[in-house]
Amino acid sequence: MKQKRINLDQYLSKYDKEMSSLARDLRFMILEQVPDIDEVIKWKNLFYEKNGFVFAIVIHKDHVNLQFARGTELDDPERILEGTGKKIRHVKINNTKEINSDKLKNMVIEAVNLNLTN
Repeated sequence: MKQKRINLDQYLSKYDKEMSSLARDLRFMILEQVPDIDEVIKWKNLFYEKNGFVFAIVIHKDHVNLQFARGTELDDPERILEGTGKKIRHVKINNTKEINSDKLKNMVIEAVNLNLTN
């Protein structure tokens, strides 16, 4: 089955160059880790779904968040997850180096696996 994808250039056109670049790099990493994930726009954010909502890219003025739907269930020994909601947690991303970290890549895979097993 063909995965859902958005027109990324059109979506990112309303953001400044630096945040657009971070979001683009984060999206690339996500699709590299989980090529068969669906990508949709909800509430003006990029949502990624596989057996339900897994995570979202939320672009802010000076950083980008990777928001995990089941963040409270993720293994986070380095405590990079932020937030106080019942389930959702996010990682604040300020640069490409943070995107390419093994810990973030592992969280992406773990988040997808959570959705596939429960």
